[in-house]
Parts: sequence; structure tokens; C-alpha cells
Amino acid sequence: MRTFKPVTVTMAIAVALLAMSGLAQAAPDWNDVPRKTIMVFYPGTASIEWAFGSPEHGGKRAIRKGETCAGCHTGEAVVMGNKMVTGKRLEPNAAAVKGKAGSIPVTVQAAYDATNLYLRFEWWQPPSAKGKRMDEKNAVKLTVMLDDHKVEYGALGGCWASCHNDLRSMPDVDVNSPKHPRAKELDIRPDGPTKYLKESRTSLEMKNKPWGGWDKVKTEPEYTQLLKEGKFFEMWQFRSSEPPRAGYVLESRRLQAAPGLAEGKYDGGAWTVTFTRPLAGGVGIHAIVPGKNYPIGFAIHDDYTNLRYHLVSLGTTLALGDPKAGINAVKQ
Repeated sequence: MRTFKPVTVTMAIAVALLAMSGLAQAAPDWNDVPRKTIMVFYPGTASIEWAFGSPEHGGKRAIRKGETCAGCHTGEAVVMGNKMVTGKRLEPNAAAVKGKAGSIPVTVQAAYDATNLYLRFEWWQPPSAKGKRMDEKNAVKLTVMLDDHKVEYGALGGCWASCHNDLRSMPDVDVNSPKHPRAKELDIRPDGPTKYLKESRTSLEMKNKPWGGWDKVKTEPEYTQLLKEGKFFEMWQFRSSEPPRAGYVLESRRLQAAPGLAEGKYDGGAWTVTFTRPLAGGVGIHAIVPGKNYPIGFAIHDDYTNLRYHLVSLGTTLALGDPKAGINAVKQ
């Protein structure tokens, strides 16, 4: 049985974030930072396998040729979200999100100084849905995922590179997955696998059902090498009633507490969440430098939701001092 060494790496991320937060300069003057509005929408059970292989997806040929999800679906987030949240498409469990907003606009601002990147998100809390609370502790969670052009589908679909049809709460989840001999090391929960990347599997089924590849696992040395090569999604998460977390997604989702990474507040019907993340890289952390852009996506679990019942952005890019980027961080 494998001893999961990358957990130690994730712990190192949390420790590094905590240690470096003390080096932070004054917080940005957000009045001087440009605002970008990004629509997040309800994705239902649309997985990366669905995007590439389903006859329902008219854009599958385009995405196979390198068209990004954002490029193909510009201006369509509201329509897509409303269809899925109401069960008209790709949502077999519409009762769980009855009354949930199909989409919400989010204002994003980004700045940086000599030490840190700062990301700020603001949105109005939509009316509460009628479904059951899934996460009793946290009214809101905001998760950011960052790539360095090392994940195969990262630039095409953002977070979708880690969304598979055989994950927990998805249509092709294997009820026997917790009995797999490597279930513990892969962090497979009683209800199924967490997020993973194609790079961590020997194959990924996109044609014949069941879709995915949760059990097509590689070896520990291969995971270690992939991590060194930067083939992972870095992940940060704000939680409204618990400490923030940081880590990565590779063979599974690996998160640990990261004090000082994020803070948020709810005031007058609106949420504001700010991340402070060192620019420096390391094992399990992408270095963020001028002159490059980074595929990035984010998701909001509002109204006490959990698992796939969130609102997500189509993939975009982050850069330091580049107005052409989807999210341009300005120097402070």
C-alpha cells in the first residue's frame, strides 16, 4: 500500500502560504484596480467526457480542434445555466437545486506587488433555493484553480479538465470504487472519487459508457514526476465558516488548511472574497511571473451547496500586467 507523500507536499503549501503571508505589503487600493465581470453558471452533469464525446454537445468537433469552451460559448452562460438548473438539460436531480439561480455575474479584480498576487471576487447573493442544505457548515465556498499550460485540457476548458463523469455525484460514479485496493491513497470517499486529471490515468474513456477513468491509475513514481513537471491544477478555496484551504489536483484533490490565504465577508446582500497568494512557486505551487498567462477558472458553491451543485466559470487566463489577459493583475 502506498504511503501518500504528496499530502506532505500539500502541507508544505499551507505552511508556505502562512509563512509568506507575513511578508505581504499593504493590501491594494481596489478603487484603482480595473473590474472584470465574469458570468458563472450552473453546469449540471456536463463533464469533460461529455464535452468531447456526447452527441448532445454540438461543439465537440470544435473543442477537439482546439477551440476553447469560452471561445465557443461567449455570451451563452445565462441560457446554459437556466436550462441545466431547471432540469431541461443535463440535470437528472433538478429537485436538489429547485429555485437556485442558473447564473450570477461576478466582479473580479486582480493586483500584484513584489511578493503577492491579490484576487478579489464580488457578487450579489441570489435568492435561496428550496433544496436541502448539502453543506451545513458553509453558506458559501469559492474555489480557484490555476494551471501553467501543463494540463492537457486546462487551456481549453479550465476547471473542466478535472471534471469527470465518474466522480462523486456524477452519472457514471462506480458504487464499488471505495473498495478499490488503492482507494485510500486516491482519497476515494464513501460516495466515490474526487477530482482528478487525465495525466494521472493510463487512459480516459470518452466514447463508450461508463465515461471516465477513475480506476486507470498510474504508479506513485509517475505521480511524483508529474508533480515535479508542473502537470497539476493548483487549487485555493475560501470557506465561509471554516479556514481556507490550498493544494492541488492531480491523481485526486489534495487540500489542507491554509491560514491567511483568503478572507471574505457578507454585507448588504453581497459577498466579497479576497485571496492573497505569494507569486513564488515550488512543489505543488505554480510560480506566477510577468510575461506569461495562466489558465484559470473558479467556482462558487452558494446557498450551502456541495459537490457538483455549484456555479462555474468558463476557463479564462490570468496574467501580470497584460491587458490582453482575461484577468489582468495590475501592479501596485
